[in-house]
Amino acid sequence: MSNITLSSPAVSFGNRRALATTRTSTAAPPGDALSVYLEYVGAVLFGLTAAVALPGQGVVPLAVTGGVALAFLLELVTLPVYDRTRSRRPLGRMAVMAGAALLVGTAIGWLNTMDVRGGLIVLTTSLAVPLGARVQYPGRHAPRTALLIGDRIAVSHLITQWNALPHIRMVGVCLVETDDDAGDQPRQIQGIPVVGSLPNVPGVAHDLGVDQVVVAPGPVLTAYDVRRLSWALEDSAIELTVATEVHGAVPGRIEPRLLGRRLLLSVRPTRRPALLVWLKSCFDRLSALLLLVVTAPLIAVLVVLVRRDTPGPGFFRQTRVGHHGRLFTMYKLRTMRTNAEQLRSELDRYNEGAGPLFKMASDPRITRVGRVLRRCSLDELPQLINVVKGDMSLIGPRPALPSELIEYDHWIRRRLSVKPGITGLWQVSGRSRLAWNDAVRLDLDYVDNWTMGGDVGIAARTVGAVLRRDGAA
Repeated sequence: MSNITLSSPAVSFGNRRALATTRTSTAAPPGDALSVYLEYVGAVLFGLTAAVALPGQGVVPLAVTGGVALAFLLELVTLPVYDRTRSRRPLGRMAVMAGAALLVGTAIGWLNTMDVRGGLIVLTTSLAVPLGARVQYPGRHAPRTALLIGDRIAVSHLITQWNALPHIRMVGVCLVETDDDAGDQPRQIQGIPVVGSLPNVPGVAHDLGVDQVVVAPGPVLTAYDVRRLSWALEDSAIELTVATEVHGAVPGRIEPRLLGRRLLLSVRPTRRPALLVWLKSCFDRLSALLLLVVTAPLIAVLVVLVRRDTPGPGFFRQTRVGHHGRLFTMYKLRTMRTNAEQLRSELDRYNEGAGPLFKMASDPRITRVGRVLRRCSLDELPQLINVVKGDMSLIGPRPALPSELIEYDHWIRRRLSVKPGITGLWQVSGRSRLAWNDAVRLDLDYVDNWTMGGDVGIAARTVGAVLRRDGAA
């Protein structure tokens, strides 16, 4: 919200003062509100039934049931309406707190094994109802509908950035314009219809049935306008959000702070602790060595198949750019003819890729066995040798070619600050279907926001991408 100007409350454009007293009648949908209450009642009844049914468990199960009931009551009171049917964070907090209490009680001798077992049974039974309801919530996979608020430039930028996102659907724009501009409003902006101006937001949001109103900050929209919007929507099931722009930082690196009446977003540094870098390197090498031993027979068979399919070596060696620009030899199973590099110049006019990468949907240089290897990503197995040697990681940015460095500026060279990986965000996000700019952005996002947990997530997604052959050339 740092771009919103704190101008005088007396400043208004057109009929903006109406926002201070306007209330939208968008209450929580009756079905959603009823489902929330039934979840809480059902959870408490299930927990109470389990507590009573457990023989000889004392007061622990009943205490857990009471704690769950109190937590649900606090959730009902504190959570906004639009979060009650979607959020699973309170359930996670409840499970963690109850589990910690049971462990501490056991450690200090207050609880025995039977007490802990009874408490866990009651907790699991209680959480099953709301957890199941949230998993089955009909809007869980549907994109959230949004009404955008702001001036033309700010809204246009927001639409450009969000147009390809699958989890949000922009259904309308309310423009913030001065009286002089009111008669010159466009009918749509980049395909999104203009459905009103700032004073119309509550009524338009209700008529469109949107999930959220998104404010795009700009020089025309003031902090007091946003405050009036929050008053107008406070009794509704519509979420009000302000879009700030912080490139390449995940939520874990951003911490909100207040300085006076300004909201500041503190962005934590991207430098990796030396100990974690060492642990990642050790884990990569040991895991790669184990995988290499397990897959060695398969690699040997594939080498024989490659050599029998076309004359030439089974392995393909290529110079790539590694950590801090250091060159190394990368190993793969050969999937092209041995004269592939010579034929490249003849195929340049068929290049379908952007940037320095060469892409061709039906590349004639690829052999029959090579096409199968690429579809199954088996040609990359020998890169485990590079990981064991320390040239690569299991997970990291795509290993670049030396010819690409010519087109690298300081911004893109950031990719080279970590070891390249066999897989990474680029692979689980479409691989060969990605444009050059998208691949670079994903690599930079990985470099700036790396965590061990994120690597585990990418590894799991890689398995799914390989099985689906997602983006394989």
